[in-house]
Amino acid sequence: MVGKMKKFIILLLLLFSFGSYTKGLKPYMFSLEDEDGKIVNLSELKGNVVYLVFWSKTCTTCEEEMPVINSLYKKFKNKNVKFFGIVIDEKDKGKIKEIKKKWGFEFPVLIGNDTVKDKYRIIGTPITYILRKNLTIGKIIYGTHSKKKLEKYIKKFLEESYD
Repeated sequence: MVGKMKKFIILLLLLFSFGSYTKGLKPYMFSLEDEDGKIVNLSELKGNVVYLVFWSKTCTTCEEEMPVINSLYKKFKNKNVKFFGIVIDEKDKGKIKEIKKKWGFEFPVLIGNDTVKDKYRIIGTPITYILRKNLTIGKIIYGTHSKKKLEKYIKKFLEESYD
């Protein structure tokens, strides 16, 4: 009996460690400043698919992924999809704008803080959250995915109705 219980607990821990248990749940409703000083309230984005990519200035994988995400941003920006990069290791707005230009992306950057890092369980970068139109978590991606797969998720959540 103890052996079966241990296996069950290990199975639960494995499931929780992959983050799939958070799908469909409401994420932390943040208010963050963007690189232009504007405050973005997540709760005000209801009705849109929201693409959040957490990144850091020292992340080479992030640097490679930002132009890919930018091409999706250009494709979907007029289709009820909001894209935001949330930087977790830079507060200087001038430096953020320099990085955007150097890395080749245009979508807005929000300045993250410790609360947001904790609530979204950011343990490394990049980590992407794609939120459904009702602002529940649709997909969490650790690391990178192909442009084709990311586009598939966005289209899927755009087609869903929300209440």
